[in-house]
Amino acid sequence: MSIIAPGIMVITVFLLASALMFGTFLTASATQGDSLKDLASVNTAQAGDHLNIISASVDSPDSGDLTVTVDNTGSRSTPDFSRLDVILEYTDTSDNAVVTYVDHSTSAPGNNQWTIPASGIAPDSFNPNMWDPDEVITIDILVSPAVKSNTAALVAVVTTWGISDTSSVTNP
Repeated sequence: MSIIAPGIMVITVFLLASALMFGTFLTASATQGDSLKDLASVNTAQAGDHLNIISASVDSPDSGDLTVTVDNTGSRSTPDFSRLDVILEYTDTSDNAVVTYVDHSTSAPGNNQWTIPASGIAPDSFNPNMWDPDEVITIDILVSPAVKSNTAALVAVVTTWGISDTSSVTNP
């Protein structure tokens, strides 16, 4: 009789531990399934975005004027340019290392802003004022302080879905 009570307690503890572990396993499996769905959604969205920086240059020495030309090599149009990110890393005229996020402007760019000029999409034949596949945009950037002469800068252009390209820019 004295063996039955401890045996029942051992079996009860075993069943409770098993139920707890099984519940934890089910919760973890459900969370992992949701994460995989989210990952598939993001991967599907990214599949249509690709870009290629064709050229990047400083317009004149010791200036903050840069021009970047980017080709939409993907299969998706970009209707809202303000959703693109432009980031610039460079050495300024005082020999300070600068990393700056450059804001979008719909008019002429001010300090630390970028814009696409009126003739900045080529060829703009399919959807006017949208960046369609196989079209090239020209981005005018103005940064302050200016990029130092005889130094290299790095420009990054990033789409809404995180697809990016970078290019080195040499200041003459």
